Amino acid sequence: MEKQFIFYARPSKIGAIMTEARGATITEKQLAELEGLLSKVKLTEKQAEKRDQLIAKRDAKPELSKTAKTVVEEQLLKDVFGINREFWSKETDKGNECEQDSIDLLKKVGGLFGIEKNETTFKNDFLRGTPDVLGDEPVIDVKTPWSGSTFPWFAQELPDKAYEWQLRGYMALTGRKVGYVAYCLTNATEDIIQDEIRRTCWREKIIEPTDEQVDEIENRVRWQMEFDHVPDALRVKLFKVEHDEKAEQAIRDRVELCREYYNKRLAELFANMDAAPIIPNV
Repeated sequence: MEKQFIFYARPSKIGAIMTEARGATITEKQLAELEGLLSKVKLTEKQAEKRDQLIAKRDAKPELSKTAKTVVEEQLLKDVFGINREFWSKETDKGNECEQDSIDLLKKVGGLFGIEKNETTFKNDFLRGTPDVLGDEPVIDVKTPWSGSTFPWFAQELPDKAYEWQLRGYMALTGRKVGYVAYCLTNATEDIIQDEIRRTCWREKIIEPTDEQVDEIENRVRWQMEFDHVPDALRVKLFKVEHDEKAEQAIRDRVELCREYYNKRLAELFANMDAAPIIPNV
């Protein structure tokens, strides 16, 4: 049986596919200008031309941004050939290694009853993903900042819009009407700290550090990456996101647009091929 290829968005990629193509979407300023032109009884030839341009822009079919197209193309290569874009950073390393520590800290001070690490992958007609944490009512996406300087100590609003889109994806998958992005400031592992000490020596061009230099750099690194001296209550920052049907519909609409592009690229990929490719078990 020939394998069916269908694009499903992962919540971590929703922020990317929701970016607007440059210049393709009418701005608030342009909408205000259009309203002003439409309210006029008589327009000059130049004003009428501008009005028509703005109406065309307002009514134009949405376009995928370059970023969104890249997400779709990467997913297509993974689906068809098992080719997965490899991504690594020291920040993701800490997030992966310290995730359970973050969840434990959240359970300790978050005040959210019944939260547990989730291992279940959810899927609906548009999305597929595995939320970090499920509570009795909320779905929670846990973020583990790299260091004390990347923790949102004083932020009143969620610092990264992409995290809001990610959480909305998890809410749509689980049917939850409320969610939280939880920043949890946990200690780095000893391996990560030692790696950062070595990186700091390299950045500062210290080839053969003395014991005093090593001690000084280690103290600096540990102050940035260990937080036992900070009260637990200050090491968790919660940002609440409530259900918004218009936002979820916008996600569904964008996934449909991604599927059009996915199918177009799929047809181009298989053009003039006599048989479907062999699909590896991935």
